[in-house]
Amino acid sequence: MAVAEMNRKKIIHKKKRKRQKYKELRREVGMTFLIIFLIGLVLSRLVFSLPENDGYGMIGSLSDGDRVYVNRLGEMRRFSLIYFKQPDGNGMSIRRIIGLPGEQVRYTNDDLYIDGRLVVERFLQKTLGQAKLADEVITKDFDSTDILKTDDGIIPDDHYLVLGDNRGYATDSRYYGVVDKKKIIGTVELRWWPFYQIRSYR
Repeated sequence: MAVAEMNRKKIIHKKKRKRQKYKELRREVGMTFLIIFLIGLVLSRLVFSLPENDGYGMIGSLSDGDRVYVNRLGEMRRFSLIYFKQPDGNGMSIRRIIGLPGEQVRYTNDDLYIDGRLVVERFLQKTLGQAKLADEVITKDFDSTDILKTDDGIIPDDHYLVLGDNRGYATDSRYYGVVDKKKIIGTVELRWWPFYQIRSYR
């Protein structure tokens, strides 16, 4: 009887130790996931964002519903894609930077001129070629004086003129003006969803 009682106590003790180990393991796993979540939350506020592209204004580069990686610390250069709050208050958008602070922008016969100098939009070459064959234009003539309502049409400091790649249908600076740097969340670096269409914009 004494031996049986000792064996029973050993079994109970082993079960208790096993339960304790599982409990500690669950606590450690839970703490690990909590730490990862909190780090991700902080990084998403300071370093990156993972928004969804809404609408058809960027067809050719992005489709409606695509998910992108936005670098909050990215450098804003000509032709960069940026994610920003629209100046008219109608939500968020992804558009392409065309004009930089201190520049004048003009479109004539589908050609882009920056400060009077022709600049090639290589990302639109296929679309432009198709438009010329059809004797059409994809970007109606305009210049930055039309947008800014000023005599010189020079884009102010810390502001950017943006356009959608789907020029005939995009709502962009032609409608709501130039974008203040304060409204810009960051630069679009990568399309990560759908997975089979991963694409870099660097």
